[in-house]
Amino acid sequence: MFISKRRVKKKDYFYLEDRLFGKRVSFFLGTKENLNENIGEAFDSLIQQKVIENLRFSQKEFKSNNLSLNELLVLEKLKIDYSLLSDFFPQEFESFKENEFVRYAQGSASVEGNSLTLQEANLVLSKGISISGKKIDEVREIENMLFAAKESKKIIDLNERNIKRIHFAIMRGFDDKKPGKYRDGPIFIVGSSVNPPSADKVPEKMKGLLSWLNKNKNEIHPVELAAEFHARFESIHPFLDGNGRTGREILNVMLQNAGYPRVIINLENRQNYVILLERVQSSKEYNKFSKFIYLCLEKRAQEISKTIKENKRSILKKLLSKFN
Repeated sequence: MFISKRRVKKKDYFYLEDRLFGKRVSFFLGTKENLNENIGEAFDSLIQQKVIENLRFSQKEFKSNNLSLNELLVLEKLKIDYSLLSDFFPQEFESFKENEFVRYAQGSASVEGNSLTLQEANLVLSKGISISGKKIDEVREIENMLFAAKESKKIIDLNERNIKRIHFAIMRGFDDKKPGKYRDGPIFIVGSSVNPPSADKVPEKMKGLLSWLNKNKNEIHPVELAAEFHARFESIHPFLDGNGRTGREILNVMLQNAGYPRVIINLENRQNYVILLERVQSSKEYNKFSKFIYLCLEKRAQEISKTIKENKRSILKKLLSKFN
């Protein structure tokens, strides 16, 4: 997004512009004297236009079976706001991502019973400080979330090797849990009626899951694709331990590669997460899990939109700085 100047009959006129799919979209700002007066409205109009155009493109490229038109609009707005935060506040965006990751890591670990609080997880992740009174394994679990995230940054395409790399990082130091290797025995999900396949079927099931992904990655909307992949992955439960944390990291790899922020699954929404996950696994209607992931992203959209609104004046000031 930028302001351009065009000279017509010896007079300068200004436009707020952006490029969408190779085309330039412009909103007239008037002369230099009108810049401050008109840029706010033009900014809102340009964002709205980008949301609409992005949605049109998405609808041409992908099919959506579970998300409504309004929900798809929310997701497009989220991607744009997330990008604005990155583009106009790069230093602050780094702090934003650090905060996001601490919330995500602590939340994902807490879903599996880890007792570290958000503040304690932050000390572990940012300062490398061990927490008095907490089990070493709990601290290690939080540390391993960071190792997994570092591995995830290298991943563009999901395959068996990359999934095992993430699991290896998640289970680093827990050698009895066979980091990076598929389980070789039965597994039971406590409190669930879902029965994962026997160990001898895991390699075949994982190959089938990745085949499904490769077949649909350019067909299904990215949010629905990531959500369904997660539900299918968790139904297989390919590892001896760490399936939930590994699955949630993979989920976020897919979302982030599609331009979305991380979804945060924690004790606050754990019950809905577990109940819906079991429901779609039992019915084999894996695609319906996308509603839960949408609600997680909708919450992130509200947080980020609020930040953009509160800092809109700063964004406009940065856009105008070249001409004022």
